[in-house]
This record gives sequence, structure tokens and C-alpha cells, in this order.
Amino acid sequence: MIYNLELEKQLLAALIKEPDLFCEIANFIDHDDFYSEESNLHKTIFTVIKQAIESSEAIDEVIIAQRISSIGLSFEDKLNPSDYIKSLALRKVPKGNLIKTARELKKISVRRGIYKAAQDMAKQMKSVSPETAYHEIIEKADHIYNSRINLYETGEDEPENIYDEMEYIIEDRGNNPIKEFGMMGPHKKVNDMYGSILRPGNITVVVARSGVGKTQFCMHYATEVASVYDVPVLHFDNGEMSKEELIMRQCASMSGISSHLLESGKWRQAGDDVVAKVRETWDKVKNLKFYYYNVGGMDVDSMVNTLKRFYYSKVGRGNPMIFSFDYIKTTSEASANKNEWQIVGEMVDKFKKCVQKEILHNGEPIIPMITSVQSNRYGITNNRNASNIVDDESIVSLSDRIIQFCSHMFILRNKTADEIEVEGGRFGTHKLINIKSRHLGKDVAGALEPVQIGDSLRKNSVNLEFNNFKITERGDLRDIARSMDGVAEIDESEVDSLPDFQNV
Repeated sequence: MIYNLELEKQLLAALIKEPDLFCEIANFIDHDDFYSEESNLHKTIFTVIKQAIESSEAIDEVIIAQRISSIGLSFEDKLNPSDYIKSLALRKVPKGNLIKTARELKKISVRRGIYKAAQDMAKQMKSVSPETAYHEIIEKADHIYNSRINLYETGEDEPENIYDEMEYIIEDRGNNPIKEFGMMGPHKKVNDMYGSILRPGNITVVVARSGVGKTQFCMHYATEVASVYDVPVLHFDNGEMSKEELIMRQCASMSGISSHLLESGKWRQAGDDVVAKVRETWDKVKNLKFYYYNVGGMDVDSMVNTLKRFYYSKVGRGNPMIFSFDYIKTTSEASANKNEWQIVGEMVDKFKKCVQKEILHNGEPIIPMITSVQSNRYGITNNRNASNIVDDESIVSLSDRIIQFCSHMFILRNKTADEIEVEGGRFGTHKLINIKSRHLGKDVAGALEPVQIGDSLRKNSVNLEFNNFKITERGDLRDIARSMDGVAEIDESEVDSLPDFQNV
């Protein structure tokens, strides 16, 4: 068995001598971290010390011995607790060594927990019926493991004066500039205003009504980024769209061929050009790593466990990936005891914990998440008057926790008829409007300053063209304003990115 009794004695001796230092280890050390195969003495001593400290009571070796004796526990070899505790108090303990000792003990405890979990798992797997479904076997294994292994924070950080390191940090950054803070996306205007919306540990949320294209936008964004940076994408679908539908949409987007031709299978009879474009798509995707998983009906804990298994088995510890989830809504966990907003809030909490605190590399997050959520009725754009459209956080359905915990949040909506009429149809079919940015890019003014359109000031937005599931950028609201003022004309040949009107 994995244990170190000498290390346990060192830690207990330090606590007896300096009980005030208990607060420095209280967040990650507990009685279960002490070995108890043969004796509960160390567990008992720690528990008594902890209870006394938490009750703000005076403590020394005499008090500890009295309390343990009063419990009436019997120990092997007729051990006298009082004598044992006195021997601990007489130990020479290096000053300031408490935290280091506690962390070493925790590592041993975690190893022991993993060992016991493996033993339990082996016993359970032997008893699993041959008729048991695959997913039930995996979930059983996850349950055994997670019930034995406690994920913990070692509390290495403590409150500190940030200005002590200001000079070093700023000087170091000046000597080692950072080109990118994360994986940059396919749309220049979004990159310039908001930087990378796929920073490690970030959660980006796209809000839209049903049928607007939020699924396609998130998939498009994730796959475009993944192709540039050569990283895998894990896409969770909540059961509303089949794998075949996703394949058809992605192929239509990449090939430029009508989704109807692809879905009907008539693309092979549509001419050599069509056939050539479809087959060119095979060359585009053969190196892409896009993994699909239908999570319809799964509870969020099973989803998180699936994400972890995929990362460690397919991606590998320390390697980057992108996590795409379509989309945040209630799951099979819904019940009379939980409201819809509570369930959604828990989903967000657990995914946030997973990508920001559990899957780490060198203590830092490594996975970004992009997801979507349905807007409420305020997000409907079925009228001609754009001034009646609500483009703020009030359209976000369900839990406020979504807004609170995400790093970026965007509204994606169809343009109204009057917007398209005013723009002359040159600036795309959709608007992407930011309502929360934890990070900004180099174009801070574009992200924050309102744009003068006629007699009104409006929040800036990025224009997108959705055409047969292909998405291209068509400038931002400033470009529209300059075009309307006659500052510059739009070059219709420039589809992916418009000219910089500030330099015209």
C-alpha cells in the first residue's frame, strides 16, 4: 500500500507546535489523507486538532491527548495515545516546513486513492454482465473513479501585493511580446475588436433564435480555426441535428455546392464542375480532426466525463483542442425539484470548472469552448424597423449565469428588411453584435465606441454573409456609415474582408 507514516508524523507534530498555521493547509488536507489500514490514530489526532482550531479553542498536546482518550477508541498494540502525542510534540520540526510537508502528503494520498480506485474498478469490471451496454460500462467506471479521487486545489497562491511584480512583468512582456493570446478566428473585424474568442479557458456564447444559423456559425468558426492551427475539435450535439446533417452542411459550406444537390445525391449528375468541387472538399477535410458526439439525453456529468476521456485518450495531456457544444439547454436532469434556469446554470458551472480548473497544462487552462443558446422572443427580427430590435443581454434566455461566466457573448441575428434596404444589400445577411467582452483586441475604439448612423448612435456590429452555409465577413457598422456618407464605395469583389475605410 502507498503511504508514508513518517511524513504523517511530521505534519501532526508541526500542527501541535504551531496550530495557527492550520489555515494554510485547511483547503486541501483532510483526515482521509492519513493512512488508516492498520490504525486510525493519525486520522483521529488530525480530526481533534481540526475541530479544536475551527472552534477557536486553545490547543496543546495535553488537551489533544485528553480528547482522544475521552473518545474511547482502542488502538493496536495497546498504544497509549497520551504518550504517542507527547512523542510527537517532542519532535524537531523545521520551521516553515508545514505547507511543503502537507503537499507531499497530499501527493501520496492522491496516489493511494488512484490505486484503490483501480482495485475497485477491477472488481466491478469482473462482475459486469456481458449484456451491459457500452455507455453504461464507461459511466460505471467514471463513477468508481470520481467517487474515490477528490480533485483539489493545493492553495499555493495567497493574497499578495500585485505591485511588487509590476516592473518585472511589464519589462518581461516588453522583452518578449505576445503576438497572439489565443487561436485567432477567420474574421478580421472580430479579431481586431475582440482578439481571440478562443483563448484557452474561455467560454464564448453565441445567442440566436432558432433557424438563424448559430450552429453553423460555431461549427464554421471552430473548424476554420482548427484547420489553421492543426488542432482537433470535439463537437457535442444535443440531439437536434444528426451527424449526416452536419456532414451535408459542412460539405456545402466548403465546396460551394448546393446543399439540396448534396442531400438528394444528384451532385454526381450535375456536371463535371460540381463533381470536381465536391471531390476537392475531400482534400480539404482529410487532415481535419473534427469529432462528433451525440449527447442528447445525457446528464451534464456524463458529458463532462466524456470530454475528459476524449481529451486524455485522443488529444493527449498538454495538447490544445477546441470544444464546441450545440447548444446550452435543459437535459434529462430536468425534474420537479429543479427549474429550467437552475439546470442550465449547473451545466454552465460544470463546463466552466472543467475547461478552467480541471483540464490544465502547467497549471493553466488549455481548452477554449464555443457554444450557443436560444434567445427569447426579444430576439425576433420579423419586422422592417431595425430600431425596434433589442440587441442587448435582455434577449438571453434562461440563466443569468451564462452571461456571468462566459468570456465573450455575441448576438447573431438576421438583418431586418429596412437594414438590407438602407445598405443596398452590400453588407451581408446577418449581424454579429457583441454584448460582453472580457478581452479586447487592438481596435478598442471599434469595440467600444458607438457608431453614428443618421441621427442615431448604435452599437458596432460585424456584418456576415450566410450563403449556402458558407459564412464570409462583410465589414462592420463603421463601414456601412462611411459608405452611406460617401467616404468610400464598397468593392464588391472583396468578399472575405472589406478595405480599411480609415485609410481611404
